[in-house]
Amino acid sequence: MPNIIDRLRNAFVRLKQVLTPGGTLKERAITGGIWATALNVSGRVFQLLTAILLARLLTPEAFGIVAIGMLVIIGLERFSKLGLDEALIYNQESNVDPYLDTAWIMNAVRGAVLAGLLYLSAPFIGRFYSESVVVDILPVMALGPLVLGLRNPAILYFRKDLVFHKEFVYDVGGEAAYFIAAFAYALWSPTAWALVFGYLARNVIRTLLSYVLHGYRPGPRFDVERAREMFDYGKWITGASITNYIRNEGDDHFVGWLLAASSLGFYQMAYRLSNAPATEVTHVISTVSFPAYSEIQGDLDRLRPAFYKTVRISSFLAAPMAIGIAMVAPTFVEAVLGEQWMPMVVPMQILAVYGMIRGFVSAYGSVWQATGHPDYLVKLQLVAIVFMAIPIYPATVAYGLTGTAFVITAVYAVIMFPLDTYLAAKSVEADFKRLLLEFVYPLPAAAFMGATVYWTRQVVTSVPAFVELIVLVLVGVITYTVAVVALDSRINWNILHDIKDIRDMI
Repeated sequence: MPNIIDRLRNAFVRLKQVLTPGGTLKERAITGGIWATALNVSGRVFQLLTAILLARLLTPEAFGIVAIGMLVIIGLERFSKLGLDEALIYNQESNVDPYLDTAWIMNAVRGAVLAGLLYLSAPFIGRFYSESVVVDILPVMALGPLVLGLRNPAILYFRKDLVFHKEFVYDVGGEAAYFIAAFAYALWSPTAWALVFGYLARNVIRTLLSYVLHGYRPGPRFDVERAREMFDYGKWITGASITNYIRNEGDDHFVGWLLAASSLGFYQMAYRLSNAPATEVTHVISTVSFPAYSEIQGDLDRLRPAFYKTVRISSFLAAPMAIGIAMVAPTFVEAVLGEQWMPMVVPMQILAVYGMIRGFVSAYGSVWQATGHPDYLVKLQLVAIVFMAIPIYPATVAYGLTGTAFVITAVYAVIMFPLDTYLAAKSVEADFKRLLLEFVYPLPAAAFMGATVYWTRQVVTSVPAFVELIVLVLVGVITYTVAVVALDSRINWNILHDIKDIRDMI
């Protein structure tokens, strides 16, 4: 009995060491990666639960109506993004407290302005999208940016110092509040208002948690020089935020305007689920890699190998996730969301390819910011917008949501991926062909997994959809694992070595 107690005590001590930031940059990055992964998984669980349960209670039109409101809110937020957090994370001073009061005032003023614009623009937005309900919900949703603008600016230390266990509580607490509020309201009144109150609950809880999790208390002190310094770096983040919004949400606006709110509901649900590789992998990688890269920004000999390894791990994770999503999409939608959501299956399968590529390049933005090239984010987004804007109207008119999804995916795969990769390699003086190989390595294993899952889906058609989904997921995990082990040494991939290295760090 004492031996068991000692082992449990040692295991607990070891777990605490793993989950508490400290040590070298590599150790802190690994710890940060664990917490960021846990954060994303937990956040995704709440989002998935919310989507599944509310999809059974609400109509696609309800999702589309609130999506219109969120597109307007996100658009205003992106167009007014100041880049203050990024500027202070990039700042090599470990203590940026002298900047925080100024940042707090700037964010609070921004939040108030956004709330006013949302309130006043509601009638015009409703007429533009021909949705009268938007006129009612948008003034209430305007409280969201007002509340969030008052949050504690010191939460940027969670990312700057790779203290992701606190960021975990902050983000997951908000998602949990959204889930509880939205689901409770939908049980009482299954309307679009459930999503509205979920959104407001998330912002209120995150603002409260920002003060609970960090002891800094901002005050009404403003420093013009520090504001100018932050904005000087942040202006490219602002530009990137604007162009990223137009590129990523422009198609949503287009669908909502050209088709209908229900079509937007289908499209956004398909995008959200199909882009899990990008959403999960990108967020984890960029959250951890930007602060880590910033610490070694002047040493390319250290930065380059870290970048290769980051890309290798991103590709290893993104490829099977995307191909798996494309293969199980019909079964998943039928089993989890219900028959009313079946029109989203084909767009979801096409967008899974787009999600895979986004997952592949998840580290590019971080390395550009850390090496002093945030302008790449703006310029590349502008190129993507131009190439997407030309064919999207005729493709959507001719093929509906499938045409929209195809245009977005094709432009990114054929034009943007090679260009992004070239500039990423250039920024760290990496070998372009070597970098491309990192994306090629996981494809044979992922393709084998996809073929096996597809064949299994043809065989198990007689079982209930939910059982079929579980079987397909298990088959996918097993076949990809076997394929990776078989191919690793033969194609000089070295992914197993990287996994072992991370495991040893843990």
